[in-house]
Amino acid sequence: PAAGGGDTIFALSSAPGRCGVAVIRASGPGSRGALQSLTGTPKVPPPRVLALRRIRDPDTAETLDRGLVVWFPGPRSFTGEDCAELHVHGGPAVVSGVLRALGRLPGLRPAEPGEFTLRAFRRGKLDLTAAEGLRDLIGAETEAQRRQALRQMEGDLGRLYQRWSHSLTQALAHLEAYIDFSEDDNVEEEVLSRGEVLLSPRRVPSGMPSPPGVTSGCVPAVGVTVRALEREIRGHLRDGRRGELLRGGVRAVIAGPPNVGKSSLLNLLCRRPAAIVSPAAGTTRDVLEVALDIGGYPLVLSDTAGLRQATDPVEREGVTRARHRLCQADLVLAVLDATSVPPTPGALRAALAALDAPPDTPCVLVLNKADLLGGHRGSLSAACARGPPEPPATLLSCKTGEGLESLLELLMQQLARLCGDPLLGSPSLTQSRHSRHLGACAAALARFGRGDSGDGRDLAVAAELLRLARRELGRITGHVGAEDVLDIIFRDFCVGK
Repeated sequence: PAAGGGDTIFALSSAPGRCGVAVIRASGPGSRGALQSLTGTPKVPPPRVLALRRIRDPDTAETLDRGLVVWFPGPRSFTGEDCAELHVHGGPAVVSGVLRALGRLPGLRPAEPGEFTLRAFRRGKLDLTAAEGLRDLIGAETEAQRRQALRQMEGDLGRLYQRWSHSLTQALAHLEAYIDFSEDDNVEEEVLSRGEVLLSPRRVPSGMPSPPGVTSGCVPAVGVTVRALEREIRGHLRDGRRGELLRGGVRAVIAGPPNVGKSSLLNLLCRRPAAIVSPAAGTTRDVLEVALDIGGYPLVLSDTAGLRQATDPVEREGVTRARHRLCQADLVLAVLDATSVPPTPGALRAALAALDAPPDTPCVLVLNKADLLGGHRGSLSAACARGPPEPPATLLSCKTGEGLESLLELLMQQLARLCGDPLLGSPSLTQSRHSRHLGACAAALARFGRGDSGDGRDLAVAAELLRLARRELGRITGHVGAEDVLDIIFRDFCVGK
């Protein structure tokens, strides 16, 4: 997106299509004049007060609509600039008429995707993590996604990274104070060998101010601070990708031998005939994917070809794709024919092992065709109960729906374990770029802790490692070096936000 700031932009900020009310927003120095031109009056409403106005075409004076207008003088607006909004009836003709009228005004141009939020970022109204949270909130499809996105948009993740950045800034200030004010030639060796910096007021020459972040009597331990911060960042990185899974959806794969009811299970879970079901084994040849909301958690469910030694080249390609998708899965729904599995825990384990699913991937064992078990139902249920705690198993009949509630409960438990509660504990990582920059930050802190700075005794290089770590944190929030990621972040916004 263009940097903007000198011109005035406008766009439809509500969803396109027929609706009761559509919101058209303008931001920039010309937004006040635009509001005056369209309402035909030199007086704008009081700030942040909705007022009923007749909206006219400035060229023809034709009435386009009668709606509500609101004026947001900067900096108390979403973008930090002067902003105006027109709340009009949501018919396509009304919206297009108002947009055409705005486009004919001098100094106004249509906004690019995400440009309103980009201007808010540039004026310090929100950082990049909050902007990403706003984008995720707009795209949230489940309750858990909404909670996580709202928490990030309100600044929880940004505040965590700002706290870490502040700690690094203080540590760097203490270290640079030694470089600037130390009178002891041996201080570098002592500082780096002990892994800490002890600053005393006597090391600051008389008449000179204390370095930033240093007060009289302060005894900071830079090495201790850096080691604690590295541990905290690495702990943050070891979150099992909870935030990323919740944001993008847990990828679950239905796997099993041919003709055990995998496609029937997909249809049962999505409550529509999404997949073709046939008594003939090997009907499914490709991967069929649907997105589901299971207990507020996003699930991307894939139906795959039956796993067997196929001779038909098309089916063989389907099996190859199934195994590839299985290796990428976050969760596996292993489906077996309940009538063909001996009712012992060992037999269940052997049948599951035959699928060759990744050993570290969570799994739910689904024993389908329970309606055909007859007298063996009790013994198989007992075998499931006596078996190992992993994977959890349940009986199901895709034909009658029996056991569906039990399966959904198991799925919700697995999803809750994978994604966590977005409202509890420290905010989760939601973007791969966060992980990349945090990894680089932790690596720089580790080098500082090892004294990995050339000869291991150079305080100037040690200070540069702290600067590098701080820059990596700043790239996440956008406070330093963000230009190269702005296009990537804001290009996925919808127009008008």
